[in-house]
Amino acid sequence: RASRMEAERLSNREALLERISSGCHELDGPKAVGVSASLAQLDSPVRICLVGLGRAGAFHMQSLRFVGARVAQLVCVVDTNLELARRTATEFAASDCVARATLEEVMADVALAGRVDAIIIASTTDTHYGLCKLALSASKATFTEKPISHHAEEVDEVICLAKAARVPFLVGYQRRCDRNFRALRDLIADGALSSEPGRHGVRVIKCTSRDNPRPPEEYLRTSGGIFHDMLSHDFDMIHFLTSEIPDEVFTVGHCYDPAIAALDDVDTVVVTLRYASGLLATVDSSRVAAYGYDQRVEVFGERGMLTAQNESR
Repeated sequence: RASRMEAERLSNREALLERISSGCHELDGPKAVGVSASLAQLDSPVRICLVGLGRAGAFHMQSLRFVGARVAQLVCVVDTNLELARRTATEFAASDCVARATLEEVMADVALAGRVDAIIIASTTDTHYGLCKLALSASKATFTEKPISHHAEEVDEVICLAKAARVPFLVGYQRRCDRNFRALRDLIADGALSSEPGRHGVRVIKCTSRDNPRPPEEYLRTSGGIFHDMLSHDFDMIHFLTSEIPDEVFTVGHCYDPAIAALDDVDTVVVTLRYASGLLATVDSSRVAAYGYDQRVEVFGERGMLTAQNESR
């Protein structure tokens, strides 16, 4: 009976993870009610292993504190700085959180690996590919910060592995879950800009993407550069809004920050993209904006214009 109850508990948790992963861009609609109800009825929390306690890991720690131990229980933290991992584990002592230096150590410990339902990969970008393979090979629900890899063949390999494992696999393009961008996407899908059913009617998209604060140099050294680290979000947003992939991409950039220039990168970029449908898109991006984090999208189409502005809180 105990084995059957454990199987049912895991099945319920896996179903919840699958619903969240497939419906994050619709959480204001009916699916939000279902997910909220599932969270309320969850008999035990999703048990999480967090890999990487740097800049991205800190954001995930904040989210875990926000949702609370009833929903998500941090049972393991992994960082090459083992002392940092141990200090972090102490904060979550109530959930018997343990610290390890590598994910390999976690997976090699059968008892510890059995306590983990899902893995969050928030380590440096050059480690994502190997960690995704390790997590998915162990059939763990996996969230990874982007990019999966800087190499297309490795990205394809991880996606195939996730499909074969039949577990939830998410990449951290979080703007897809922002209610303003979801509303923009829904309006476009509903034909707000089109004069003809079945066409999105979008002619020009302008994305503004400016970060704040400027990331520390330790992060920038392993970020993969402004295109992989920042602009990939905007390329994904254009695809999210239109489901189109560009035929041509043109770009020009400049670097004002000597520390970033020393990394052979730029900090200010303008990109123009051209699509088969005739759609044109531009992205202007900067590593830092003195006035704060700035993410805006303007969509011009046959029947008018839609915008998503910054949301003040």
